[in-house]
Amino acid sequence: MQPQFLQSPGFHQRRGQLGRHDWRAGPVVGPRGRLGDSRGRGLTAERTGASRAVRGSPHFRPNREETMKDQTTRRTLLATSLGLGLAAASLGGALAQGLMEKATGEGLDVAFYNFQPYAYMDDTGNLTGTDVEILRTVLERMGGSIADAGATEWGALIPGVKTGRFDVVAAGMFVTPKRCAEVMFSEPTFGIQNALLLVEGNPHGLSNYESVAANPELKLGAVSGAAQVDYAKLAGIAESNIVQLPDNATGVAALQAGRIHAYAVSAPGVRQVLAALPDAGLEGGEPFIDVAGKPHVSHGAFAFRKSDADFVAAFNAELVAFVGTPEHIAIMEKHGMTVDELPVRSTADLCEG
Repeated sequence: MQPQFLQSPGFHQRRGQLGRHDWRAGPVVGPRGRLGDSRGRGLTAERTGASRAVRGSPHFRPNREETMKDQTTRRTLLATSLGLGLAAASLGGALAQGLMEKATGEGLDVAFYNFQPYAYMDDTGNLTGTDVEILRTVLERMGGSIADAGATEWGALIPGVKTGRFDVVAAGMFVTPKRCAEVMFSEPTFGIQNALLLVEGNPHGLSNYESVAANPELKLGAVSGAAQVDYAKLAGIAESNIVQLPDNATGVAALQAGRIHAYAVSAPGVRQVLAALPDAGLEGGEPFIDVAGKPHVSHGAFAFRKSDADFVAAFNAELVAFVGTPEHIAIMEKHGMTVDELPVRSTADLCEG
């Protein structure tokens, strides 16, 4: 049976289709309805083709049919305007509901990417992971809860939060200046080093991004949109030699098939792959910090909408008090992380680059 964290992030659904995990019932259900799916169609003016005079001129006199048509059009426009007004009022009311009110009421909608150790389905079908457990703990301290969670591909996480489909991303997402321009991050919950997943024996002698860049014949794989893609470019790997893949299962398969020569993930990610696939003919390189001559310790945090700044401030107050405690470290160790992977930088610092 394929390990859970190597499954496609879309579960048993079609790729790109959003699923939902009901935290109370347990099983995965979906696909989930989109926020704002309705398709409003604007009215298009009709050409009357009147030959005796141009509509709007002082000589134009509408006939009975045209008069009735105008009356019908006015009624339609009025009804449409009223409908749009009611819809806008409804949407405004939904947006006016503060995130704190939602968290302590119905609970938050969470977006996750199915990958250990951050958020994944265990053998019993329950959603777990470092991010999931930390989020649940902090929300409980605030008097809040999680309502449900939806699995999606990596590239859809931030758009899903920005459009209101989700309230928060819990996916071990690295804090980068580019992402800080789109969402508001909490303070970090971990800081991890980089590593390469390699074919057993490491035939090309690879140790970091620069070692891949030194050989123009070699290709590096990484999850599309992940921070590793940016690190690879910083290290000088040609864009044509960076193979962006939809998920980790595809990355491992590409490495085994020889389509890529190294797969870039985090140090915990490498440990998880090797533990799950001990006989897959793979090995992990030594963790490293420097990329293009500068230290890069990737820090993960929760992502929220920028409009939820008040909630994020309250969330951070509880989160900062929790990170580094024995309870926090126990969650990390439970999912294969260590005390060496506690955060060492603030989100403000990380957003500056």
